[in-house]
Amino acid sequence: MPPLDEDKRKWVVREIESWRRAKMLPEQYCDFLLNLYLDDLTVRPKSATGEKLRQIGQASGKQWLYVIGIFSLICLVVLHFSAFPLALQIAVAVIGTGGLVGLGSRYRERLPARGLALLSAGMLLLPASGTAILYVQGWKDGPGLFVLLLASALVWILCGIAERFAVLHWLGWMGVIALYASVLSRQVPDPSWLEVQVFWVPAALLFAWLSWFSHIKFKATGAVLFATALILWFMPEVYSALFGVDRNWIQVELIVKIAFVGTLMFRLRRQWMEWVA
Repeated sequence: MPPLDEDKRKWVVREIESWRRAKMLPEQYCDFLLNLYLDDLTVRPKSATGEKLRQIGQASGKQWLYVIGIFSLICLVVLHFSAFPLALQIAVAVIGTGGLVGLGSRYRERLPARGLALLSAGMLLLPASGTAILYVQGWKDGPGLFVLLLASALVWILCGIAERFAVLHWLGWMGVIALYASVLSRQVPDPSWLEVQVFWVPAALLFAWLSWFSHIKFKATGAVLFATALILWFMPEVYSALFGVDRNWIQVELIVKIAFVGTLMFRLRRQWMEWVA
């Protein structure tokens, strides 16, 4: 192997370490490649954890002070959140959520794990801080909690689409479904079997059509909508089991629906697999 200059050698080593962290190559093969490019094996990180610890140990005093300052600020905000006026509470929630989402979007391409972690933290901060505001202001008994959860679910859906984060997008729709079921249980306390089917089956068909409609430009969105359609297809039975609606035939209904949708998916497998691929 021809000798490499020091800069190229360091670049190759960094690439191999990034492959190790991303699990693109087996651990043993990464070690083998590092043995080829490193003369002094003492400088080679033993693992991804070792690399992180080495980076922490080499951090400057300003970086340590920066991290300590941010952590102290977060602790102060959490401890004194209830003492803030309403406008400041809302500002903290909005700025915190927006900051985490912005950082997550920035790191999404270069450092996917860090980007997803920041996005997830931002999405969790929104309902958590909103719930805290409702309790501090004494609004927990009104429609505030429902509005907050609906807004959070819609934000999850929009961020999931914008960031191509399929799990977040799907969780947003699951939140909407849960809120829809809650509204139905309050507004229609004693529905018939037919009414329960009408509540959910048309929505399943709509989402299946939306999956086909959106897959041309947004493949990930098509897969999420298709998965949501399957959930909605079985929601009448889930709803009946949870709220005690004609439970005698739930098992039969599930078997019939599974057989029907399974047969349909088998016959149309070439079509729907294109939507979700």
